[in-house]
Amino acid sequence: MSLSAITFLYPAMLAGLMILPVVWLLIRSAPRSPKNVIFPAARLLRGLKSQRRDIQRAPIWQTILRCIILTLLIIAAARPVMNRNDFAQNNGAVLIIADNGWQSAANWAQYKTALQQIANQARFDLQTVYIAQTAPEASGASTWKLPDIVGPISSHDADSLIDRLQPRPWNSDYTALSDLISENPQMNNTIGSILWLTDNMDSPGKATIASDLQDIAPITIISPTRSDRIAIRSLMRSRTGLVATIAHNRSETPREINLLARGDRGSVLLRHSGELAANTDQTEVAIFLPSDIANAIQAVGIEGIEDAATVFQTGARWQQRSVGVIVSSGDSPGVLSDQYFFLDRALSPYAEISYEPLGRLLEKKVDILVAAGPVSGLGSQYEALERWVNEGGMLVRFAGDSSTEIGNEFLPVTLRLGNRDFGGSMSWEKPKRLLDFPDSSPFFGIEVPQDITVTRQLLAEPDPDILSKTWARLTDGTPLITSAPRNSGRVVLFHVTPWADWSNLPMSGLFVELWQKILPLASPSNRNDAELSSSLPPQTVLDGFGQTHQPDALILPVRAPLPTPNPRHPPGIYGENGQAVSLNLGPSLDNIANDMVWPSGISTRKITDQSQIDLAALCLLGALALLLFDALILLAIHHVTLRRNRHSNAFTSILIAFGITGLAGMMLLGSNTVSHAASIQEAALAPRLAYLKTGVAPVDRLSQAGMTGLTEFLRRRSAADLNAVDGINPETDELSFYPLIYWPLVDGQEPFSERARERLNRYLNNGGMILIDSRDREVQPARLRRLLAGLEVPLLDRAPGDHILFRSFYLLDHAYGRFSAPLWLDARPDQRLDGVASVLFGGNDWASAWILPEGRDELLAEDIAPRQREMAVRFGINLVMYALTGSYKGDQVHLPAILERLGR
Repeated sequence: MSLSAITFLYPAMLAGLMILPVVWLLIRSAPRSPKNVIFPAARLLRGLKSQRRDIQRAPIWQTILRCIILTLLIIAAARPVMNRNDFAQNNGAVLIIADNGWQSAANWAQYKTALQQIANQARFDLQTVYIAQTAPEASGASTWKLPDIVGPISSHDADSLIDRLQPRPWNSDYTALSDLISENPQMNNTIGSILWLTDNMDSPGKATIASDLQDIAPITIISPTRSDRIAIRSLMRSRTGLVATIAHNRSETPREINLLARGDRGSVLLRHSGELAANTDQTEVAIFLPSDIANAIQAVGIEGIEDAATVFQTGARWQQRSVGVIVSSGDSPGVLSDQYFFLDRALSPYAEISYEPLGRLLEKKVDILVAAGPVSGLGSQYEALERWVNEGGMLVRFAGDSSTEIGNEFLPVTLRLGNRDFGGSMSWEKPKRLLDFPDSSPFFGIEVPQDITVTRQLLAEPDPDILSKTWARLTDGTPLITSAPRNSGRVVLFHVTPWADWSNLPMSGLFVELWQKILPLASPSNRNDAELSSSLPPQTVLDGFGQTHQPDALILPVRAPLPTPNPRHPPGIYGENGQAVSLNLGPSLDNIANDMVWPSGISTRKITDQSQIDLAALCLLGALALLLFDALILLAIHHVTLRRNRHSNAFTSILIAFGITGLAGMMLLGSNTVSHAASIQEAALAPRLAYLKTGVAPVDRLSQAGMTGLTEFLRRRSAADLNAVDGINPETDELSFYPLIYWPLVDGQEPFSERARERLNRYLNNGGMILIDSRDREVQPARLRRLLAGLEVPLLDRAPGDHILFRSFYLLDHAYGRFSAPLWLDARPDQRLDGVASVLFGGNDWASAWILPEGRDELLAEDIAPRQREMAVRFGINLVMYALTGSYKGDQVHLPAILERLGR
């Protein structure tokens, strides 16, 4: 420990050390306590000589000891602090800007450390705190906004808010933050310093808000020590496996990374080492693997970096496509290999190709049909082909030879009669070349080689919407590749043949690149300008750390074009099976390589892991120990008795020691106060439902809204008039007053402490009931036991359809919620508790279904049908009645009435 690391908050108190010499002299000059002598009779005084009693000085060890105690008390009054972090000046409130956009997740542990250090400094300096976030949150029915700035609050309240902060898997909105700060002039007048926790990546509006904040107070930028910024921008299949395009900040030296390919349920299929190139902001990493393993990949991530940008999910488009080339039944294999040589070479590495008549290909339900010239066998299969395209199939057509017409059916544009070729009535002076692909084309961004020429083409009529249908065009503006949606499917037309007589495009590498872009379009997951057949509800979403979890009611379905990830549409998988769409964060990030240039006058510093230590409490504890030592020595010297007149010094030392003990305890523990959900008297007199707080704000809001809605439904439909719901913490709150506790499970849930486990076990053993909701349809009891290690969870079994729970108020047959997964409960309930189950477990996201329709719009789940919501409410009422009345409905006396109602 270096003395230079110690700072005194009140250095003037050290002037008290100047009185130590005076104390020394007083102690050394003071006599010992006089002895009591019995006064003799006067006659005994006769002849006695007067003797003067010499002053006896205190022992040197006692003098030194008590001077040390006084020194420690003076130093404690000066409030010494080790490793003091002077983040802000002590001349006003502190505004903390916590950057919690996607880029903060990789360094979130450092961010939390810095936030706690700032809160500690505010506690030492007795400063109030304002906290602002940069990532927006869901608000209203379908919008989002930045959370309000919290403050002024104490450092203790700041600690609680810091514990709840989480990174978000979308961009920060610095423009909205600037507006939010400017709308709060009262706060701006009290702020003495601004601390901004952020990285060094430039973002829209970041420099502007930095300049604006300088007009309010001095700014300190606190950034993490790790400066790498990495995102997976795209994932493409190749001949030998796949290619990951990785965007990153520039570095003078190469950097090693490990890519993890994960399959179903997160299992690791492949770990591949790659290298990020130096002095560039984008690197392509090729991964060699068989096609069957590539088909099984659900997501690719970067090992050791936990954020949403380093996770790329695949969706339905990732599966290898099956392509059927329509041929006549009489075509020989030799003819087919000659005619479709270039097409086969372009497609075979990326798709399964079959050459068969139209009828057989439709029976095989291929993803893409390819036809050159007229569609062979169209007459008898017209309706079948039309139905196949309308239901999502893709038909790719090419021009045929010059002796045949392509026909007018299944075309994206209307064609003119005849062909346009060199030497005809519309002859060209020279072959035409390709223009760059327009930004509305799926080929946008592919470089067009200058050696690609076209000598003949099919001409399209100039329709009003010809531009929107054109994916590629020649230098004279005429279309070369056109496309148009057809209900859920699509028709694509190459205005040249698939062989090299009209153009050298089929024999070029560009032809291969075009097909790499076309193949994924056979799935609805990546249609650039086509509308999805319906809105796709979220199936799984990513949090800020790139972890997959089930969506809550705040997340909305998506439609094409896919939005940039936001609070209503976080990265994840939307839709099911063939309709599954992957919404990834990486493709929308185009500023990763841009470094921030801060305006002049802004100071910057790095986050350190050195926490501030308050040495005042240690000094007080040292003084306490020395006082106790002094008292014990005095007691030993005077042979311990309880007579005060002999041992007042010792007992005085003991009393002072106890006083210092209390003062040191207060300084160590602070003034932490525990807020209970409800007073004991109020909870006992007014029954209510409760939910366990998870610390995840959206989940807690959803739980509160759901339990509040269930309470209101009970009031409307039954005689149960319960009080407002409570959010409880098993660590601090008494549980015995709540007949039913709703417990939503969240990912990354911290295990309970021993105290919390004892409280929960006592609650269950005394007749309490807990409904545990995994909210993701996963209802395997084995998973529950892993999450609830340490709790006395009984043996669970699937609830039978005739269980009392399903007839306690309404007659039901299932535990309806947002979903309809099965319910598990005690297999052998304790008869001491009237045979009532104490633990119920399911995954139906009941809170989402219990929210009042007239409640908060941003919490209502739009994917719950009215009938499903009504059945979920009925199950909730049954559940509360079961918790309140137990097996009352199981009595045989009610059986005739139940049978009569069933007979109706």
